[in-house]
Amino acid sequence: MKNLADFAKYLRENRLKEYVIYYLEVMKGMDIPIIKLVIEKGLIKDISEENSINMTMVSQEKYFKTLEDGTALAVSKVSLKMWEEDKLPGINKHEILPSDLVLIYAAQKKAIFHFLPDYTSSATETVAVVQEFEDLFTEMQNEASQMLFKIQKETEMQLELANKELESFSYSVSHDLRAPLRAIRGYTKILQEDYSASLEEEAKKMMYSVAGNAERMSQLIDDLLAFSKMGKKEMNLGKVNMTEVAKNSLETIKMAQNNKVKATVTINELLPVIADNALMANVFTNLISNAIKYSSKSENPVVEVSSYNKDGEYIYAVKDNGVGFDMKYYDKLFGVFQRLHSVAEFDGTGVGLALVKRIVTRHGGRVWAEAEIGKGATFYVALQTMKQ
Repeated sequence: MKNLADFAKYLRENRLKEYVIYYLEVMKGMDIPIIKLVIEKGLIKDISEENSINMTMVSQEKYFKTLEDGTALAVSKVSLKMWEEDKLPGINKHEILPSDLVLIYAAQKKAIFHFLPDYTSSATETVAVVQEFEDLFTEMQNEASQMLFKIQKETEMQLELANKELESFSYSVSHDLRAPLRAIRGYTKILQEDYSASLEEEAKKMMYSVAGNAERMSQLIDDLLAFSKMGKKEMNLGKVNMTEVAKNSLETIKMAQNNKVKATVTINELLPVIADNALMANVFTNLISNAIKYSSKSENPVVEVSSYNKDGEYIYAVKDNGVGFDMKYYDKLFGVFQRLHSVAEFDGTGVGLALVKRIVTRHGGRVWAEAEIGKGATFYVALQTMKQ
């Protein structure tokens, strides 16, 4: 009697391309988050239909062979082990959601069963193949669920430890570092005001360097404390006029820069969303000020803020024509104190984008960026659409 191995061989040898085309259509209709993330990260360079079909044919042919020789579960366990050890190329293990696994399994099952009536008209054989496949998938899902639970527990423990360490460090920063920093700033101010005329040029340069670094240290402490408090701040959710928030953020930036903003900033009509108004202002202030800063050396700096609705999400984009950055350093982009440009090129503490990511994540959203050296960058924020 025909079994799952026979059916897999039939699909691989006779219907592979048809199966793949149908499988990709099913995947597209399911809107799987991990697939969107892979595309957004640029892990697949060519996302044309032809390339998608060819790549999927290669992977599915290998998969069908494991069904034929009975190694499918063992191969699945190897992939899960790579996931646990965070060895999946280009993807952080914490970026994979439970829904990703469920949807991928469901898509594969739907596509495979679609061709079963063409393979056999026997009810007995159909039931046997379906049962064998369901048993295999149940075991695969159980393995995946156990792995996911283990990763989540590890993440929770690491997060709890990190939060405690951050709280402790923040306390130390606010109480132990501010006092000597105030003293440094105070004494350098006295030197500047009372003794500047009697100092040599080299001494003046050193004095101004000390004052500048003390100022930067003070800003870094403020940013770090803001970042550490963000996880505890209670959110006040309501309908947010994102156009108004973005425009107010721009005015705040202009005031902070004494109305010396060189860039032409266009804020289009933005989609309203359910969020915390104050936190959204923080997001736009950071993203717009970064766009202005990193485009400041362009001959005609331009910044544009826009939004659109896609796949159940409101996407907000802040685009500039500035220096851009190399996408190979993308993983550093949203980390605390991570900078892709030196302080000599552009000022800043390297906390702003980390703060943006924390705010957006707390809203259940996503944040990412696309850039090219010398051609500018676009930062995206995706939030859930408002329920009508």
